[in-house]
Amino acid sequence: MHTVLRLMLLLAILSLGGCAALPPRPPVPSSFAIPDFNSTPLAAATAAALPADGRSGFRLMPVASVSFATRIRLAQQAKQTLDVQYYVFQHDDTGLALLKALRDAARRGVRVRILIDDLYAAGQDTVWSQLAALPNMEVRLFNPFPAARSSFLLRFVAAASDFDRVNHRMHNKLFIADNVAAVFGGRNIADEYFMRAGASNFVDIDAFAAGPVVRQLSGLFDTYWNSPQVYPLADISGQRPDPQAADAALETLLAPAAGPPYDHLPPELAAYGTLPQELADGHVQQLTAAHAEAYADPPAKVSGLSAEQAKTTVTQRVLVMLNSARQQALIVSPYFIPGDSGVAMMRQAKEHDVQIILTTNSLGSTDEPLAQYGYLHYRKEMLKAGVEIHELSPTLSRVRRRLGPFGSSQGSLHAKTAVVDNKKVYMGSMNLDARSASKNTEIGVFIDSPELCAQIEGLMDRGSLYRLRLAANGEDIEWLVRNEDGEVVHTEEPEVNWWRRLKIQLLGPLVPEGEL
Repeated sequence: MHTVLRLMLLLAILSLGGCAALPPRPPVPSSFAIPDFNSTPLAAATAAALPADGRSGFRLMPVASVSFATRIRLAQQAKQTLDVQYYVFQHDDTGLALLKALRDAARRGVRVRILIDDLYAAGQDTVWSQLAALPNMEVRLFNPFPAARSSFLLRFVAAASDFDRVNHRMHNKLFIADNVAAVFGGRNIADEYFMRAGASNFVDIDAFAAGPVVRQLSGLFDTYWNSPQVYPLADISGQRPDPQAADAALETLLAPAAGPPYDHLPPELAAYGTLPQELADGHVQQLTAAHAEAYADPPAKVSGLSAEQAKTTVTQRVLVMLNSARQQALIVSPYFIPGDSGVAMMRQAKEHDVQIILTTNSLGSTDEPLAQYGYLHYRKEMLKAGVEIHELSPTLSRVRRRLGPFGSSQGSLHAKTAVVDNKKVYMGSMNLDARSASKNTEIGVFIDSPELCAQIEGLMDRGSLYRLRLAANGEDIEWLVRNEDGEVVHTEEPEVNWWRRLKIQLLGPLVPEGEL
């Protein structure tokens, strides 16, 4: 949720009452991932790239167009099931292109299950209902809003008396084909995640997976799909269109939809560009073999977890992994609010000669200025604790193009990953902040792979980042960056306009840290 809107909603709820309550959930048929996955073409396509010892196989996808094309290829190659779970699924150019591929799969007889968090689904009921009316297609909503379905703001006002519930969201992001192959990571489905937005686009990373970890991910999807927190769309929207009319309307809407153009990759990223064609050819050539475990927060997190359950959240598992570092912990998080306990952990790491390297957004690059306020509160203390901090430059990422073809847009970090001792990798949906820890549900995969660790570190384009340091007085912060003329030192937050500075100064203190 954007923090400006979050503040507006909090103020609205303080001043207005609401009476719309979530209706009782009717009996809903359960469904599960297919157990017979070995007979599918996707299983044959990935078999040669998987080791015989039971490990899974992975391919990183830092290039937006490749990540999108991989989803399209999986939808095209699927023969039995497609399971799709997202926090944001916009009906823009990117979203419609993927919906077209999912609709086409359903027409071929593929069972398509789509699970969407209801927060950003305002105004989308008509299209989702048309899709749900088709054979082999089902759409469900996580933790839905029962009223004011067309308005983002008014639906919160209508549910004001139930704010504690609707303030908890499903942040998971997952795409699974035939219980054989999956895409997981930081990207939602919208133009800005795939280099198609005009003003700003996200620097992000996904991973393709095949092997046993996919069965784990399918099990996590099934847990959500069949949970009491998930409702069939029609039971909330009330829309049950005629299937033939729905199909005709979708044909008109989706006929012109097309994915983003395939990027011309620089040499250092060329190896990441071949997966979609390999899937189309029916032969995935190489995957990085590794042992891995997938975890997700329980759907019941929306109503609170027991003390025992809280110990097993994705956030807690990541913290345990970071605490296991003996030499180095590399953290990439777009929204990073460590809290006092996190800063204390960093001081302890320094005492044990463990290097912590953080890459996050700058105030100029973040899409969440108020969330950045929470990070700024701890930044100086982290530097004093010996943390090496890098912040993304919104313009250098565009000019250098190593992180993607931004065109005239600016770059904003959205990747969520961590590397410990060049041995262990975390990748998923979780940010290191209070909202991911206690409000939103998250999903993540923990991988034992020095090779993937090296790849992730190699993708960090230091030329697009400011490195922070304390000034000589030990209190002020300086931002260092290298260009063709050498090292440049900034003594104020770089690339930040006066309006953003004013907004964060005035509004930042008003938003509780737990809501950032």
